[in-house]
Amino acid sequence: MPDADGATPPVSPEEEAKALMDRARLLIRAGQVLEVIPLCDTVYRRHTASRVPALQLQVARALGHRGAALSEEGKAVEALIHFDEVERRFWSPRKPALWEGVAWAMVYRTSLLMEQDRPQQALQCVGEVLRRFGSSEPPPGGLRNAVGVARLLLPNVYNQLEEHEEALRLSEALLEACDGDPEPLKVDMASGALLQRAHALQGLGHWEEALECFDTVDVRYCEDPDPRMRSVVSAALLGRALVLIKQELVPEALSALNAVLEHAGPHPYPRQRPMVDFAQFQREVFERQLEEERELAARQKAKRRT
Repeated sequence: MPDADGATPPVSPEEEAKALMDRARLLIRAGQVLEVIPLCDTVYRRHTASRVPALQLQVARALGHRGAALSEEGKAVEALIHFDEVERRFWSPRKPALWEGVAWAMVYRTSLLMEQDRPQQALQCVGEVLRRFGSSEPPPGGLRNAVGVARLLLPNVYNQLEEHEEALRLSEALLEACDGDPEPLKVDMASGALLQRAHALQGLGHWEEALECFDTVDVRYCEDPDPRMRSVVSAALLGRALVLIKQELVPEALSALNAVLEHAGPHPYPRQRPMVDFAQFQREVFERQLEEERELAARQKAKRRT
């Protein structure tokens, strides 16, 4: 706000660095990582030698966010180096002012380990996040959001481990705690918990319940413009399609695959792209299959006439 003389007061280094890192986090959430690394490099270059806790926190966030961006680009080894540096430089149980940066780096590491199909290590990492930071409800802010994401990653990890009963228990506990709460973090947690509940039910062979749960995600959140929520809905639509494919319900599966493509639209967000590519490929497979079945039926009909 302008001061009494009409001039805009200068922004402090702490405020400027925080604003840059808040933007980087939003870009990561949207899967739009090309702008993230320059933002992180700016903060790191300016403040890496600072002894001010508020600036040290932003340096820790810069390293973690940069690692997350590298992970999105497939540079897993470089990403892990960044997460290690956050841990080495900034973790201390006696420095709670820096916990947010450490927690996010550990959350990003967990996600990367899951992408690398290393669920046991991911479980250890997310468990350590919750042990360090989740024993009590953190105050509103970045640390609380990181802990919330960690709690949501836990049933996801158990689904990847194929321990679906535990994933179901955890996702239902999250739903009980968050469902219906309009706070943005709780909405994120509820939507993700619904998705993991559906995957757990699918893994347990409860097909109809899984389909209902995937449908609930779609109905509740299909109009939400937030990039993360759009990717959650895409995952639910694809999950529905996979259940129908497993049940060999080809026309229904084809319709579900079309729903994935329709929801993503002509310009999908980066995190929707793998689901869109899979849906397009699988749709082409089913369309060829249906065309071959139609041609076979036509030949058989013609043969009977002769």
